[in-house]
Amino acid sequence: MSNYLIKPIDYTWNRTMLDILRGSPIVTDRMTVCFDRQPDLFALARCKFDDFFYSGLFDGDTLKGFGMVGYHTVLVNGEPTEVFCGRDLYILPEARGNGFIAKSTEGHFQENRNRAVIGYGLIMHGNKASLRLVGRRPEGNSYSPKSRIINKLLVKTILLARPVSPAQKYKIRRAQMEDIPVIVRLLNKEHSARLFGNIYSEASFPFYLQRNTGLEISDYFVAFGSDGKCCGVCAAWDLSLMKQTRVLQYGLSFLPAQIAYKSFSVLFNRPPLPKPGDHFREVTITDYAVIGRNPEIMNALLRTVYREYRQSGYHFMIWGSSIDDPLLAAAKGFMSQHVISNIVLFSTNDEWLGEGVVKNNLPYIDVSAI
Repeated sequence: MSNYLIKPIDYTWNRTMLDILRGSPIVTDRMTVCFDRQPDLFALARCKFDDFFYSGLFDGDTLKGFGMVGYHTVLVNGEPTEVFCGRDLYILPEARGNGFIAKSTEGHFQENRNRAVIGYGLIMHGNKASLRLVGRRPEGNSYSPKSRIINKLLVKTILLARPVSPAQKYKIRRAQMEDIPVIVRLLNKEHSARLFGNIYSEASFPFYLQRNTGLEISDYFVAFGSDGKCCGVCAAWDLSLMKQTRVLQYGLSFLPAQIAYKSFSVLFNRPPLPKPGDHFREVTITDYAVIGRNPEIMNALLRTVYREYRQSGYHFMIWGSSIDDPLLAAAKGFMSQHVISNIVLFSTNDEWLGEGVVKNNLPYIDVSAI
């Protein structure tokens, strides 16, 4: 670490940060992908956090990596609580192993010692290097938060491929502004019992929409039962203005799948796979809630979103929740793959990490913010 410096960075470094992100892709034998954030890496943080801080790892005047801590208010043990979230950690291969995480977090939390005492983050299942850091505080770093794994997040990538039938028992339509009161009631009921649940209000909901780039009231779908009452809601958000799953290269082992998909796309009139350098067309399910947490209602909502976005030429629909959530049964029957990440609880006060101190009930991780 002796040749490196850690300094705060802002939007003036946006272009370089995007280059670093692309220089840290996920590489498999099937394809190389980058979770890109063109054109503005900071846009997603502005949507999701009330306050955020980026730190950069410099080799002289050259930025080699960065990470972010964001703050927002959510529900912890049923009470509105400011928490921090660690994310956007990208370091070029040649600069790894230099203690950036330990040094940057120590400095940040020393400066913000009177702020949020607990936070959360995600570590992808199988990321052994990061998992080794869980439960440890670097020697001499008294301000760095300690951590433990509390749950897992399961994110489903649903292929908008073959046709699916519409929901039969529920009437579903796109929402209008007059639906906001019932949407807010449903969402608050869903989130009130969840760790890191969001807090919604009728008065602030229009501002919530304005804050979230590309999200409009018409992107919400509302479900009605046979009694005519609203029983479910979800938002289908195209985040491509802020983030994209960009294919950098297809591997040779993916060639049979490419050939099969080409035949499949002709048969079902599906869009072609993106060329190297292009990105998939994806819609993300967020802000979902159904009466009684009934998977049947959620499935009806997913079917409607599936049908509409399939017709519009999208490749995937993305939805997820904590792995122990029974509501995930709503995705049964769809063609999908899933990714599992560890949900990590952080605290600058070790007492908060004791078993049962934080009620670990269906922790809510907004998939749109990942």
